Amino acid sequence: MKIAITGHSEGIGKCFAEILTEQGHEIVGLSRRTGHNIRSLQKVVGPIVECDWFINNAQVGFAQTELLYKVWHQWHDTNKIIWNIGSLNSNVSSDFHMEEYRLQKQTLDQAHYNLKQRSKCRFLLIRPGKVDTQGEGGAPVDVWCRAVIDTWNRCEKDNLKLQEISIGNGS
Repeated sequence: MKIAITGHSEGIGKCFAEILTEQGHEIVGLSRRTGHNIRSLQKVVGPIVECDWFINNAQVGFAQTELLYKVWHQWHDTNKIIWNIGSLNSNVSSDFHMEEYRLQKQTLDQAHYNLKQRSKCRFLLIRPGKVDTQGEGGAPVDVWCRAVIDTWNRCEKDNLKLQEISIGNGS
């Protein structure tokens, strides 16, 4: 499959890209490093709609949710796959400095649920807990990503409809 991944040059996006490439998928990587800032929606949407699967990973303000809507308008009548990378923090009251991030992820969650009901696309909401993407502790990125992809692959093999994955680091 041809998979578009935003934020593919580091952290979770990079790890997904590496694992999915190992599994034989073609990756279309979209990140600021490749000139694809998700705030420039029109520049990013074009390459995504040419793919079969979209991993909506990069998060900058509310642009992640805006990008989801743009892709959904192109794909809603297809059987393509959309993974939205949310956060376990969207359901937890946290420190005030994280409040804006929490609201952005809550908005993504709500958009995910609303669009999933009106679409033929296969939606998956993935909510990471603390993942060590920047050396600040949490679950190792590669272990976490493999757990997500292994869960997805197992459900695909067994014809199960996976709708959400929430994986933290045990705390």
